[in-house]
Amino acid sequence: MLDMQALDRVQPGPDVDTQLTRQPNHRSSPLWRRAAGEGGLDPRIMQYIDAAGLIGLFKVPDMEVGHALITALVERWRPETHTFHLPYGEMGITLQDIEVMLGILVDGLPVIGRTDYEWSVLCEKLLGHKPLPAIPNSNMSTFARARIKYNWLDAQFAAPLATDAGDEVVQQHAHYHLLVQMGALLFMDKSMDRVSLVPLQLLNPISNVRRYSWGNAALAWLYRQHCGASKKGAMQIGGALLLVQLWAYSRFPQLCLVLRPPLPPVHLGPLAIRYVH
Repeated sequence: MLDMQALDRVQPGPDVDTQLTRQPNHRSSPLWRRAAGEGGLDPRIMQYIDAAGLIGLFKVPDMEVGHALITALVERWRPETHTFHLPYGEMGITLQDIEVMLGILVDGLPVIGRTDYEWSVLCEKLLGHKPLPAIPNSNMSTFARARIKYNWLDAQFAAPLATDAGDEVVQQHAHYHLLVQMGALLFMDKSMDRVSLVPLQLLNPISNVRRYSWGNAALAWLYRQHCGASKKGAMQIGGALLLVQLWAYSRFPQLCLVLRPPLPPVHLGPLAIRYVH
């Protein structure tokens, strides 16, 4: 039998980088960083993420979304009731699901913000980097309306946080990681390669982030995406699709490929950590 406890203690990633010199640019790099700790992030950054109340997002395991499963569920989604109509009745994703599965705050102020910001100026203020002006009618533009490309953001923060980094720089890194995780797990859109900057305005100051009900906003966005995807001819979908998959795993255990057994000591975090892919 596979010793899961011993496996959980294995140090992930290359021990020596003299041979695997391209590891920082390899697609497995985020997986190794996540397995090595809470997102593999500098403790100074994690301190601000914890203060924001969104540390649960950084404990969700990296999993590939099963598109066949999502498609099957969307075919059962009814926009009239915002529930899945299944042969044995209606089922739906609730605020309790998003709180338990992803560890997201569901109590607090509504997530409401401006849509007419000078977004490049906001990026410079909170991220420390200003994107180039948008190129009209071009998909090659880094910046378009209130959305920016992930690869541009990743390039700006590719280097590790300096040892002597000031508090402002540490917060800029925290803003970046929060924005990316929220875009990837909560507010994913159909473009798949861009993230909305709208939540960024609510990350200043970072201590105010926990005042908002991010769970309500994410669930409303997910409902909207499901309603759009359920229309005849729709080809794409966004929203918290990993939440949908985890919800299906918890409600229909036979769909889950692997369930991680409890390991002593019990890992703290959202229910999502039970599942491996």
